[in-house]
Amino acid sequence: MTPKIKTNWHLYTPDLEISFPKMKSWVEEDNSLMNRLRLLETKIDLIVLDEQICKHHDAQTSAEPVLGNLRRILLKSDHNLVFAESFFSQDVIKEFAKFGRLEEEPLGKYLFSDSNIKKHETYIADYELDDQAFLGRKCIYSYNDQKFSVIEVFLFNE
Repeated sequence: MTPKIKTNWHLYTPDLEISFPKMKSWVEEDNSLMNRLRLLETKIDLIVLDEQICKHHDAQTSAEPVLGNLRRILLKSDHNLVFAESFFSQDVIKEFAKFGRLEEEPLGKYLFSDSNIKKHETYIADYELDDQAFLGRKCIYSYNDQKFSVIEVFLFNE
C-alpha cells in the first residue's frame, strides 16, 4: 500500500502551477493535517505500516544515506486519506529521542507544539496508487538545526 512517486520533487512556491490545482490549500497547510482532516471525517485511524531504524537517503536533508528512524503510516476513515513517510536521522533523534520511535502517535502532536522545530521548504511530486494519480508534498523541518523530512501523499483529489 505504498504509493509510487512518478515525478521528481519540485520546490513549491505559491505561484507554481501544480498537477492538482484543487489541492493547493492542502500543500500550503501549515497546521496539523490530522486536525484539518477531522473537519471532514468523524473518525480517523492512524495505522503504522512500518517503523524501523535503517539507512535512508533524502536528497533534501543529507548528501548520502544516513542511519535513522523511517516510519510509514496510513491515515484512513472508511477510505484511505493520507500515506505519510517521515525520516529522522540519528542526529535528530539525539536532539529529540521521541522521534526514534513514534509508534501510533501522530507526528503533528510534536511538529506544531515544539518551538525547537522549524519548517523550511516544501516540495511537491506526483504519485500513483492503483492506477490513480495523487499529489504528494515533502516538507523539510529541523530540530535545533538537524533536518528531517515528512512526506504526505494525499489519497484524494478535492
